[in-house]
Parts: sequence; C-alpha cells; structure tokens
Amino acid sequence: MSKPPQLQASKAIKRTPALGPVAPPPPKWSDPRNVGFRMVPDPSMTDAEFFHQRQTKNGPHVGKVVAAVSMIELIGGLARIKDRTEVQEAAAAKFRLLHERAQIGGARAMDYARQRVDTSGSQQDANAEIGEDARRQYRDAVQGLGMVRSNIVERVVVFDQSISMIAGNGARSRMRATRELMAALDDLAVQFKLSPRQP
Repeated sequence: MSKPPQLQASKAIKRTPALGPVAPPPPKWSDPRNVGFRMVPDPSMTDAEFFHQRQTKNGPHVGKVVAAVSMIELIGGLARIKDRTEVQEAAAAKFRLLHERAQIGGARAMDYARQRVDTSGSQQDANAEIGEDARRQYRDAVQGLGMVRSNIVERVVVFDQSISMIAGNGARSRMRATRELMAALDDLAVQFKLSPRQP
C-alpha cells in the first residue's frame, strides 16, 4: 500500500538540510567607527548662492555642509586605528588619493592603421598630466619613506589591510608596526606640507 503524497512530501522535507538564506557581508557603513563627519561642498548650492554667501560670510566653510564620510574609503585601514591625529588622517588621505590618481593616463596600445580624426587630445593631455603629477608625488613619497616604511603605509592605507595582517597576532609586534605606521604618516605630513614640523 502506497503512502499518502502529503506524508511522502513531509519526509522529503525532513531529509533536506535547512540551509536558510545566506546573509551578505556587513557593509562598511555598519560600524560607526568607520564613519566620520567632514565639511564638503554643498551639491545643492547654485553658483549665485555661493557667491552671495561669499559676500556676506567669512571663513573656509562657506558653501559647505556636514556630511557623513566613509573613513575606510578615505584613509583605508587606518580607520581601524583609534589613536590617530587629524594630520595623520590628512597624510593618509593624500597618499591614498595619489595612488588612485597615479593609475590615470597610463600607456595605451595604439592602432596605427586607424585614421586619426581629432589630434588635439586636450582632455587626454589633461588626464595624462594629472596621472603623471600623481606618479611623481607618489614616487617622491615612497623614496622619502624608504621601501620598508612605505610598504607598511601602502598595505594599510591603500590596500585596507589591518595591523594584524602585517605584524601577526602578537601584541608587541602589532604595537611596533602601529608605531612605525604612525611615524611614517607624520613624516608624510611634513613632506606633503600638512604639518609645520620639520623633518
């Protein structure tokens, strides 16, 4: 005698492992420590309103609003380190920005058989100059720090690696790597003219 189809279906469900929905990884914005507040240009402000405010108000914050900024996107893995100064943040942000802009205007393959229509290339020349200037500043920063210290800054600030990934799980090694990172950022701030301290 065959079993009712409802009973067969219930047994089949019991034999199937319950996987459930797979939760996506938490976004970088979920941790409040990774969110900072900065004054940024107001995107809704017209040019006329900006010039009007410049005539009636003074200070560097004219035409700007407070906005939440992802510190991970701004300074990379340095956002996970609590004891950091504003000067170190500024140096890390510029170092990361230079690395990103250094990718602009690289060498491209050219099709010499293709007929050239517009040879002015003003926009391409401007992009190439931005990339070349960023590569020069980035190269100077790396040479000023040295290969070892610049490698630490690059891995943390540019590639978002944690101190534990660089130095391991030992407390002393992590503290030593953190001190080296902060000292390198202080030197970068001087090199970028973000700090009055002399090298």
